[in-house]
Amino acid sequence: MFGFTPAFSRAAWAWGLALAVTLPAGAQTPAAAPAAGAQAPSALQRWHVRYDLGPDGRATMTQELHNQVLQAGALEDLKTYSIGFSNGIQQGQVLEAYTLKQDGRRIDVPANNFQTQTSDGHQGGKPFFSDRTRITVVFPDLAVGDTVAVKYRIEDKEAIFPGAFSVAHSFSPFVVHADSRITVRAPKGLPLRFEAHGLDEQPSAAEGELSVREWRYRNLQPRTWNEADEGVWRLEETPVLLASTFADYAAIARAYGERALPKAEPTERVRTLAQSIVGTVQEPRERARLLYEWVSTHITYGGNCIGVGAVVPRDTDTVLENRMGDCKDHATLLQALLGAAGIRSEQVLVNAGDTYDLPGLPVVASANHVINYLPDWQMYVDATAKQIPFGHLPANAYAKPVVHVGSQDPLRRIPAGPAAQAVQRVHTTMRVAADGSASGHLRVEFEGTQAARMRAYMRELQADAQRDFVRRLLARSGYKGKGELDRGDLSDALLLSDRYAVELRFDIDNFLQSGTQGAFVLAPVVDLPLSVVRLAVGDFTAPQRRVRCYGYHSEERYDITLAPGVQFTRLPEAFDSRHATLDYRGSYQRTAQGVQVLRSLHDHTPQGLCEPGYMRDWMAQAEPVARSLQGQVFYRLQKPTAAATSKNSGPKKKAVRKPKKR
Repeated sequence: MFGFTPAFSRAAWAWGLALAVTLPAGAQTPAAAPAAGAQAPSALQRWHVRYDLGPDGRATMTQELHNQVLQAGALEDLKTYSIGFSNGIQQGQVLEAYTLKQDGRRIDVPANNFQTQTSDGHQGGKPFFSDRTRITVVFPDLAVGDTVAVKYRIEDKEAIFPGAFSVAHSFSPFVVHADSRITVRAPKGLPLRFEAHGLDEQPSAAEGELSVREWRYRNLQPRTWNEADEGVWRLEETPVLLASTFADYAAIARAYGERALPKAEPTERVRTLAQSIVGTVQEPRERARLLYEWVSTHITYGGNCIGVGAVVPRDTDTVLENRMGDCKDHATLLQALLGAAGIRSEQVLVNAGDTYDLPGLPVVASANHVINYLPDWQMYVDATAKQIPFGHLPANAYAKPVVHVGSQDPLRRIPAGPAAQAVQRVHTTMRVAADGSASGHLRVEFEGTQAARMRAYMRELQADAQRDFVRRLLARSGYKGKGELDRGDLSDALLLSDRYAVELRFDIDNFLQSGTQGAFVLAPVVDLPLSVVRLAVGDFTAPQRRVRCYGYHSEERYDITLAPGVQFTRLPEAFDSRHATLDYRGSYQRTAQGVQVLRSLHDHTPQGLCEPGYMRDWMAQAEPVARSLQGQVFYRLQKPTAAATSKNSGPKKKAVRKPKKR
């Protein structure tokens, strides 16, 4: 990942100097404000930022912040403040720090309230993978009503991109800003362009050979967060200043590629390694898969690069010797290995966060992560993202704009991911006894990224955790029971396979929990990521913004044997709902021994972004399916259940776990 963005050296301090936070549903939003009627916990009385630029692209950033504590809940967050910088190309200094009491007294931070943490090498040597320094200030005698003040400077010793500069500096509309401003002082000959949204631009000025530009932001009545704010925000929807010397995103790609692409040329060592990995395999796609999996599983992640290493990959020999590297190192090594095997590839710049729209003015912070593209299969891969099978990407990568390095057509967008890549199939066989207990077997098959993640989790499961695994899972679903786990095939050769199966046997004392008669919603006895019944408790609040979304395919089969004395007196009605977006089939059939239940849910939503209109249509299709899944199985027993006769347990209702929002 590219090393740093000066405007966000401290991304969040007291309610939102940061641009955005990520909600559980994956929606990108600016930092949220208190609920309606609640007072903000703090207020930025002053936030002054100044950039002094040199003709070679070096910058000196000075920030001064005054943040007032309005509520006791903000004391812990405001008690400390930290800055960070790279020793290799920067130097940083806290110029002043103090607590301003309500009565006007100023209490300077004493020398022993500063803590400096520096990444150093061994015995005076230079650090290898990180030279970050962090200075933390602890403010004394802080109480509600007081203001913490800090002023600091970070100065470039070397430009990240020689002769170039860019920054994106935003202000949260959900935070009190009494006097916030950003000033840029630059040589008149520097080809610097600006784009501002929601800010008050001041008249430009000149100081000798310098051009001085300033923007201000005042927000005494912060916006109140509500449901309409949930979803993906564009950067331009927030108060923001963009500044850049880059003519376009292709220029950013060229600036990166000039120093990165030569390092992706295969060396003799790389050629030898590539041959040892692919062996006698001749099929190109299979060779590409083997090389991708080798980099993903053999090169660990190490970020916070030293100096200009923030944007320049290390030599492949260095990465191989240490078996460690950041995203640029992974992408460069993979490109070199693919090239040695005769496979075309490109490096691609993408945003690692929740930015789904590139601003009109090109800034480096909008494309701060590097992955690979294989044009022969029109496939994007990210070897930095561990536990992701070949041909797949992390969920938050789909539908994002990307910048291809060394391409005649650099600006593109990753397509939405197919819904069919997330698959879960569950088969449960169980016998329900007359005392309300149950015993049985469950097999769950995964396809897609969930398969590799589940396999990795099972590989790391320690022996003592394995012994209690089924008991703990049953307990999370409200059951008292035990069982045995079969972790399936955990061989190294299948580490990144997109197919995996796990099985467990279980004995549950309290499967039927309402006495001699009652009802329950049928669900897998353990919590699973893509259970069909999760739709029954979904949130059907229609979004007003774009949201991150995904589809999947989930199948469930239950073969239930009823012992003498057990009756399922009423079953839910069968239900079919067939639509282009959501396809559901559910049936409940009596058999000679008991009951068979079949459920199949195909959500054809592509993985990526969904517009509000799409989500409204999806909800209209999902609501009747949810009502069907809420249907209960009614039962009757000839004698009390074990749960009902236990002196330590009263009647319980089986809980259906609430899913994450779409």
